[in-house]
Amino acid sequence: MSKNHTYVLGINAYDHDVSACLLRDGEIAYAIEKERITRQKHAGGFFQEVVDYCLQAEGITLDDIDLVVRNCYVLPVGELEVRLIYQGDMNDREREQAAKSPLYLPKSNKVMTVSHHLAHAYSAFAVCPFDEGVVMVVDGVGSYSSDIKEPGQLTEGVNPLARESESYYKFEGCKLETVKKVWLQPCRGLLSDEFFTMDGLGALYSRVSSYIFADWNKCGEVMGLAPYGRANNFRRLLDLKNGELQVPEWDADFNQPWMPEGEKKWEASPAMGHWEDMAWRVQHDAEEVLLERARWLRETTGAKNLCLAGGVALNCVANGRIVREAGFDNIWIQPAAGDNGIAIGCAYYGHLAIQKKSRTFVMRQATLGVEYADDVVQRAGNRLLLNRKVFNGPAESICRETAKLLSEGNVFGWFQGRSEFGPRALGNRSILADPRRAEMKNKLNKRVKFRQAFRPFAPIVPYERATNIFVGEDESPFMLRAKHVRPEWKDRIPAVVHVDGTARVQTVRREHNERIYNLLMEFEKLTGVPVLVNTSFNIKGEPIVETPQDAMNCFIYTGIDYLALHDTLVAKNVLYKIFSPFIKVYYESMARSRDETD
Repeated sequence: MSKNHTYVLGINAYDHDVSACLLRDGEIAYAIEKERITRQKHAGGFFQEVVDYCLQAEGITLDDIDLVVRNCYVLPVGELEVRLIYQGDMNDREREQAAKSPLYLPKSNKVMTVSHHLAHAYSAFAVCPFDEGVVMVVDGVGSYSSDIKEPGQLTEGVNPLARESESYYKFEGCKLETVKKVWLQPCRGLLSDEFFTMDGLGALYSRVSSYIFADWNKCGEVMGLAPYGRANNFRRLLDLKNGELQVPEWDADFNQPWMPEGEKKWEASPAMGHWEDMAWRVQHDAEEVLLERARWLRETTGAKNLCLAGGVALNCVANGRIVREAGFDNIWIQPAAGDNGIAIGCAYYGHLAIQKKSRTFVMRQATLGVEYADDVVQRAGNRLLLNRKVFNGPAESICRETAKLLSEGNVFGWFQGRSEFGPRALGNRSILADPRRAEMKNKLNKRVKFRQAFRPFAPIVPYERATNIFVGEDESPFMLRAKHVRPEWKDRIPAVVHVDGTARVQTVRREHNERIYNLLMEFEKLTGVPVLVNTSFNIKGEPIVETPQDAMNCFIYTGIDYLALHDTLVAKNVLYKIFSPFIKVYYESMARSRDETD
């Protein structure tokens, strides 16, 4: 690639969800999360792999990069790197990588850092379709107030050890102004350095996640469990009084936490009803607080357009209520709203705030990975266990054949084009199934995903057909809004209707993803239903697949019936069926040792 371009590299560094984003002349060229490369969920540590991925995809070197902007919510990256010299938070391989990297303890003035919530804000407004509006950033924890050096961040008079919890901004063009910040005050006692013991909205939600699932990062599971709880059967966990967040004391009444080392499995615990009620409570309270905050922001600024970022913006149920009830004309949600999206914000902070360039790019899709060549696809997999057929002529269509097999009840791995950036599979790295079959939810959870039975699945639908099936005219391209399913459709697509009558909808336009759109059209021709079950192409404890070989591995070791790799249809042959009992035992034993994911 010619150096006639200007390049900015953004990096989310060291802690969970390490990622990189490369801008070419102000547009996102590539972005990737470390977990997709290392196959370790929420991978942290050094960032060599993600930087190399972006540079190699673009065909450039670090010498071609004009500016590097980094963030880590723990500390400013430079200070953290000094500590890493004598602290054991990197393994030997990563220490060797870091020692050779000019981005580790850099001397160059081309490398800088930015604070956490500011990076979240830039990840949203800088690539949104609005010229002006406001931004809500709500997450578990951000930077210490003492580490925020950018002007206008409302840190004056704030405890130096207080940390960001909520930040509210307004923007016009490239200009961003802070409206309000809510801080997490330092706490004392056991685990006092853990953010989820602090009194904040995202922190409290993560505390409930730790209580129910023994993992602070299972907030999506808490959201999915919430509709099973009994309304108002648990005391309030969050409240707003005169605009101030109130978090009641966490005391001895919370005496039924999930202990993974115990004798009972999670699904068999007698505390299940308690956990369901608690999940309902924290979800309800979080929705009420977020809705009140959004209304306040609209009334205070008069804005018509809202952008959301931060980990809490992945709560599609709360997002759905904000869309319906907060009063904004338009709402845009960063598809990588969690800390993986920090890399995007870092890159755009460099482009807009440091280089003083203009906004020219709108993030209409999240397919930001590399596209693998057909010869790479053809080399993937075990040919002894698989049959392949290529559909590449005018009379043949991988979409038509896939639609036929889906309509017969088969589960498909669907691998096409560039990988999606963020936690959602949006039609390029997906597992697809027929939503008309009520039993499909249990089949996918048990035989394919190896996860709890309560977990729901999302529908993908052509944008122009969505309003016929789901309530609301708003577009949902990133699967980040829950919508109510229209009564006449609930029995037609039961596999994607959650227990509360909602679905986490993804809408797709032909111009944004022609292949998945065509597949939906072919499926409708056969069934009269323009909807498919769409869940991420992964299983319990694994990231979404990145490469053709990742897709093959997931296909071989699970109950997925067929795999579409570009124009190639892959099926398991007779020899596979002979060995499948041994393959299943091996893979399920591996899966039990992993954390759950979606």
